[in-house]
Amino acid sequence: MPLKRILFRSLKAKLLAMLMLVAFFSTISIAAMFTIYELNAVTKAEQSRLNSIANILAPNLTAALIFEDQASATEQIKSLQGQSNIVSAQVEDMKGNAFVAVVAAKDNTTQIFTDLMVVKTTLQMQGIVYGVLTIKADYSLIEQSLLFFSTFLLVILVLILVLSFILSLFLRKSLIYPLTQLAAVADRVTKTNNYSLRSQVLSTDEVGNLASCFNLMLETIEQRDHSLEETVQQRTTALKVANTQLTTQAFSDPLSGLPNRRYILNKLADLIEYEKDKSFAVLALDLDGFKEINDTLGHDYGDLLLIAVSKSIASVLGSEILARLGGDEFIILVENITSSSDVESISIDIHNHLSKGFVIKGKHVYVTTSIGIAVFPEHGDTVENIVKCADLAMYKSKGSGRNCHHFFNASMLDDVVKKRELVETLRHSLKNNEFELYYQPIVDLSTNKICKAEALIRWHHPIRGLVSPFEFIPVAEEVGLITDIGEWVARTAAQDLAKFKKINVDTEFQISINVSPLQFKGNGQWMKNWFEYIAELGLSHDAIIVEITENLLMESEENIRHQLTQLRDQGVSIAIDDFGVGYSSLSYLQKMDVDILKIDKSFVDGLETESNSRDLCKVMIMLALQLNIQVVAEGIENEEQKQYLLDAGCQFGQGYLFSKPMPFVQFQENYLSHQSMLNLASVQPAIDDTEYKVELIKKAI
Repeated sequence: MPLKRILFRSLKAKLLAMLMLVAFFSTISIAAMFTIYELNAVTKAEQSRLNSIANILAPNLTAALIFEDQASATEQIKSLQGQSNIVSAQVEDMKGNAFVAVVAAKDNTTQIFTDLMVVKTTLQMQGIVYGVLTIKADYSLIEQSLLFFSTFLLVILVLILVLSFILSLFLRKSLIYPLTQLAAVADRVTKTNNYSLRSQVLSTDEVGNLASCFNLMLETIEQRDHSLEETVQQRTTALKVANTQLTTQAFSDPLSGLPNRRYILNKLADLIEYEKDKSFAVLALDLDGFKEINDTLGHDYGDLLLIAVSKSIASVLGSEILARLGGDEFIILVENITSSSDVESISIDIHNHLSKGFVIKGKHVYVTTSIGIAVFPEHGDTVENIVKCADLAMYKSKGSGRNCHHFFNASMLDDVVKKRELVETLRHSLKNNEFELYYQPIVDLSTNKICKAEALIRWHHPIRGLVSPFEFIPVAEEVGLITDIGEWVARTAAQDLAKFKKINVDTEFQISINVSPLQFKGNGQWMKNWFEYIAELGLSHDAIIVEITENLLMESEENIRHQLTQLRDQGVSIAIDDFGVGYSSLSYLQKMDVDILKIDKSFVDGLETESNSRDLCKVMIMLALQLNIQVVAEGIENEEQKQYLLDAGCQFGQGYLFSKPMPFVQFQENYLSHQSMLNLASVQPAIDDTEYKVELIKKAI
């Protein structure tokens, strides 16, 4: 392999080797032919010479043999000893007996031919054969001749090889050099990618034409390369611009121009991984009342408001990073904090700036924000945990009246865990028959007679005991269980009402049930199923009162209005619960043909001490009477409140003065046979007084 690599590594070496090999093998072939020819010629000449000698001696030897003159015969063949290559001579008679014989001691050495050349000549006279002359000679003379001839041929071979080498030098200059020069240019182009190089055209033959074509190809490639380079440069510039735009789009919010969720989460991950020894705070912000602005003014106003809020918050910050997570949610990263007061001052500045309000398309718009604060590593050591803790603190601010800020603490996480456990238990509550309806009487204030009752749901938790509806109803609405629970309430109340009817109660006795606004969000199938169930029980629709919140009247969805109208058309009475504490819905009272207004307990509580409460109650009662709407006052606890309401024209009352909510069996046993409610408050309810007051306070809030 090394020899082959050396001999054939270049075109020059290949040409030299080819010419030398051709010359060598040609000379060897010719030399072999001439050697064979010379060997045959010399051999024949030697044989001819020996035959001539034998023919010369034959007549004399024949005479000596006839006369048996051995001395004469011996004398004749001794003359052969003078020949350098004759080793023996012998005369035999016809019987094969040796007549005379001569052996010459020769020191000739033969390297090639070890056999002897034998020449036999018959001895005869006048046609009669008398014997045979045998001469034996070696090949020394032939080998000497061949040695001379071989030496001559070797000289010729050397001359031919020298001439071949000289010829290869000439051919290399005239044929190989243009090719090697072309190859050298091609090699430089390959190594340097410099297509401006050109090969010299040294001849007009095919090699010269090849060089010209190669130069033309380089020129074409150079032009294409230049054009390609320009195109690549243009596309590279375009790709850089596109990459910059994609990076901007990937890590920034298209509406506000702020960093987005991906950017801030990556930033938090980098801080946690590479700067673990530094403390930072995450502020989770959620705008208060933003949905109402979107719903009332439109999403275009909402988008402009988000932009204005972003600029307002950014103006408060210094090196802190403000990012928009989506919707009306923002997050602020405050690095290198030394104390919680630094973060709290930022929160206060944000509250103050947002409280100034905004002007959007000529309209004054006001929003606030609820802020939750979590600190690394105190509240979490991962991105997920720190953001989750900030969100929990923000929800705490939401639940604390909004437009405030809270730092995360472990109790918030405990509340979430408890809520999750509550949800899991709530999902199985219906199947496990853990719900029960309590009933609170509604009395005619002028006669103290029971004429209605409100069905109130209670949950007998298997571990916690009796759970207030103010705790689990919002959770049921949040997780989508309120529809099933609402249907259970409606069917159970209908069952209990059917039982009341069987014991000869007043024919005008009604039971009111609370219906969640979320039940009206669907297609109204619950209402159709309920009507069918009421028909199966043999009840009339006018024995049922459906209590809805005041805010439901403000809903703009057509299917909600349709369902309310359908209830009214079917004879079901519509009652507005907690009237006066929600959005103003006075314009909807007449449109929806509301049957009953239930004045909220918060107004009744102030009748004895606050003139405003007295005036408001009087106005609401007068308004209802003018619209031919019945009025029920909630939360009556003493005779003074009852008497004032009665004097103001209120027809019905509900509260501790008459009775606390109680289970169905107790309600049936203690009240259905009574015509007077004067002493009903003395009956011990199944729910303790303290818990009920807490419920009332929550409801008032």
